[in-house]
Amino acid sequence: MRSDAPGNPEFPNTSWGLVRAAGGSDAGRSAFSTLCRRYWFPVYASLRRHGFGAADAEDLTQGFFLHLTERDTVSRADPERGRFRDFLVGVLRWFLAHEHERAQARKRGGDSKFVAIDVAEVESWMPLGDAPNGSFELQFDRQWAQTLVRNALDELQTEYAATGQAHDFVALRPCLDPSVQAPSYASLAQRLERSEGAIKVAVHRLRNRFREVLRNEVAATVADAREIDEELAHLREVLALETAPAGAS
Repeated sequence: MRSDAPGNPEFPNTSWGLVRAAGGSDAGRSAFSTLCRRYWFPVYASLRRHGFGAADAEDLTQGFFLHLTERDTVSRADPERGRFRDFLVGVLRWFLAHEHERAQARKRGGDSKFVAIDVAEVESWMPLGDAPNGSFELQFDRQWAQTLVRNALDELQTEYAATGQAHDFVALRPCLDPSVQAPSYASLAQRLERSEGAIKVAVHRLRNRFREVLRNEVAATVADAREIDEELAHLREVLALETAPAGAS
């Protein structure tokens, strides 16, 4: 779990911990900055998926987070009333519906970049050719789920690289993606110059560690540990819907 923000003892880096810490102080601004880094991708990707061009989506994402800090909107979020991502997507829908205020936020922001957005990287892999499927809220949840998975994969990649196993991770990573045909143990054994038995153990360990890291990612976004399993189930559901054939139930 990341260690770049304040919070409560049980969940030191939770989104709700960051919400409580956000404010006018230096620590509060740091907490809000961390929230922005955590959530900018699902905001940007949802706007792209719903027809906004890259430049407009980036502009709107910057304006949205500027709106959150200028209005101190984040302080109105309450874990007793639902998940933070639900609160955020509700505010985003309101923001998009108010064209005048949105334009004013963009004007106040000028050419400044309130959130560091790596548009080129995202555009290089985000599939945008198909029409959006489902409500805006569902699209946001899908992008959020993908963000958590990517965060977990990035952390795993860092862990493997730190122990000199970067090449192993590249070879074994497809075994974590249920949407693609995983390479056979025999082909992996040949590629990594190991026995098939050793490959089976390596894949098993990788999958177990991925589940642990993903669980930690989810834990950082909920208010109570009892919500983790429910949130994981929701994450799997929205990702399954994303990859299901059109018309499938």
